[in-house]
Amino acid sequence: MSDASPLLALRARRAEIRTRTQAAHDALLAPRRPGLFPAAERAAVAERIAALAGNDALAAHYRGLAAGADAHPALVTHAERVTRSPRDSRPEHLGALEAAGLDAHGIVALSQLIALVNFQVRLLAGLRALAGGAAGDAAGDAAEPPSGPLPAGAPVPVDADIGFTTDVLDWKPWLPPVVLEDATEEQQLALAVTPSNIAIGAYSLVLAHEPESLLHRTPLFNGIMYAPRGLARAEREFATAVESVLNGCVYCASVHARRFVELTGGRDAVDLLFAQGISGQDDPRRQAIAQAAARLTVTPAALAEEDVATLRRAGVEDGEILDLVLAVAIFAWANRLMLSLGEAVR
Repeated sequence: MSDASPLLALRARRAEIRTRTQAAHDALLAPRRPGLFPAAERAAVAERIAALAGNDALAAHYRGLAAGADAHPALVTHAERVTRSPRDSRPEHLGALEAAGLDAHGIVALSQLIALVNFQVRLLAGLRALAGGAAGDAAGDAAEPPSGPLPAGAPVPVDADIGFTTDVLDWKPWLPPVVLEDATEEQQLALAVTPSNIAIGAYSLVLAHEPESLLHRTPLFNGIMYAPRGLARAEREFATAVESVLNGCVYCASVHARRFVELTGGRDAVDLLFAQGISGQDDPRRQAIAQAAARLTVTPAALAEEDVATLRRAGVEDGEILDLVLAVAIFAWANRLMLSLGEAVR
């Protein structure tokens, strides 16, 4: 990428995000304390996830780090399932990981690794689409419709008894959380910042089993969702609600749909999303955001220049598109952690 690249200038506006992403990668792929999940085996799992997503360059990166190492089949099976369909996660799957030799530290490290690579896949797909479409693509209406199917019809929640709601829900972990009073100094440091800067809860305490990546992942999340300027906060919340609905993540959908309602003062868009999925938004800009978020969620490799052009025609500027890509990418991470390590409860 040349020094004059507009995309490079865009990325410079979110330089901290790049730094935090690299730090999280290094913490997971070159950990100081790998425990029962060695670095080379982590890279082998990451290679499989990247290959599954169709990103050959990312797969080659991890293949080089693996240096010929193989991963335990149970770990690969788990990574494939959580990548393809995180909604199909069950508590007994963690038991299979324990039987394969992982402890709580290793299970959380694997969970973070799966989520990280899914984040990377969507971020890289978004950057590629932005780089491929010149700003002039926004002019005119001749662009071909993007390739790849978009989800149609009413979305299906993981837990039909709860369903999609803006009610306040709780989250029940499938691993025993770290006891805060017994946390190590490293765990306490990683817990000093929490997602959305809320009180320390069960989710953060489960992730604290593996503090090296948590130290960087939480500031990365907050930096993406609450960065100044760029895409409006309400639109970031809406995009992540779209992704959470498509992934069936009842808990995440409730949190971020509710924040959208609080920020906008209206709930019609959320009610439509819960009932009809991504179709039927009456605001063209919001509809374009919903469609781009859906494509990046379900088929990131299919995100194309035409998607970027559609967003531009709806009035979404390139810096806002970058923020949209980042928000969807970080919720590919968040949804997979929430769905594979616990469940929503009332």
